[in-house]
Amino acid sequence: MKNPNPFVAAATDPTLEAFGRRYPMELKSIKFNAHFSRETHCFTATVHLDGRAVMKVENDGNGGAHNYYPVHGQSKESFKIMFDEACDSAYESLDDSVREEYKSLLINNPYAKSTALEWVITELLNEHLCLKDMRRFLKSKVAVFDESDGKIYQYSCKPTEENLTFLKKETAAEQCVFLNDIPEHEAMVYWRRAEG
Repeated sequence: MKNPNPFVAAATDPTLEAFGRRYPMELKSIKFNAHFSRETHCFTATVHLDGRAVMKVENDGNGGAHNYYPVHGQSKESFKIMFDEACDSAYESLDDSVREEYKSLLINNPYAKSTALEWVITELLNEHLCLKDMRRFLKSKVAVFDESDGKIYQYSCKPTEENLTFLKKETAAEQCVFLNDIPEHEAMVYWRRAEG
């Protein structure tokens, strides 16, 4: 049965949970500014590790590294412990393919673990932005993933039941997945897989 309202964000995002969290941490209270994002994303967020807020992170969007700060009321000692814990956790959660690709940055680098934390936070932010873009897109257009070429095609019409029924009749439905018609976490898998 089709979810009648599949693209509504929740405080704790069930789509990313169903999609499969790849890292032991998550970002909350994300504020992103596309206008000031030049070399890197311009954003602020709170980093949560094992369900608790451990630090704040920000980037001014000019190409520099992320900056980390204590959460409200956190002591310097607690922040240092939490930062080290987050770095260790991020480093341990990296895939072998990432470790291999960035071997020169990670091996014999005294800052390897903070580099891993930067990587994970950037990945989490990208995942958040990707989901947000998909939700915005699927609210106003029909998106179809074509299995034959791995691309997403759009129809500039509202994703109403009538429009979806009509388009399914007009397309090679056996090779197409209508993203507006499946649960959001499944649509996210196709959205991330799409080429171009």
